[in-house]
Amino acid sequence: MKLKSRAFYALLALFILAFSPVFSAGESSAGYLEQTFPDGLIDADQQEYALENLEGKIIGLYFSASWCRGCAAFSRILVPFRDKHSEVFEVVLVGFDNNSNDMHAYMKDYGMAWAAIPYESSARLAMKEHFAVSEIPQMIIMTSEGRVLTKDGYQQVQLMGDEALAHWQKLVGGTDDSAE
Repeated sequence: MKLKSRAFYALLALFILAFSPVFSAGESSAGYLEQTFPDGLIDADQQEYALENLEGKIIGLYFSASWCRGCAAFSRILVPFRDKHSEVFEVVLVGFDNNSNDMHAYMKDYGMAWAAIPYESSARLAMKEHFAVSEIPQMIIMTSEGRVLTKDGYQQVQLMGDEALAHWQKLVGGTDDSAE
């Protein structure tokens, strides 16, 4: 069963990679980020979060909610992981809460010093649909140009710790072809 799951994720990753925008070596990721987050991003205080903060970084799209016990447990791991690696890794919350106030309270309660897709943004729902997210927590790891590195970011951080980031950096550099 696990082999079928890995094969499915490998095929899904290839499909997403095939249809992701491609940028030339010198081109900025700003166009992709503006297209992906058309309503911009905000922080826990509902202040604008500059898309430029994501450029050149590995991004974790974190599908999570305050009411989810597994999310709360993982957030306690993810916050220090992100803070330790914030020079090269950034998180964007894709909230599954019931409303904007709950989402922002969750971010503040757990010290999430990263961005979120505005609750009212159509991009938030589009992300859920695009990545077929049906259970949380889940974290999609991608480049700022939109190349998906893995859909198993949640599991990789839990199992590999800091080695997860090293693995993603190898995938970005092309030294490891296994996008799990």
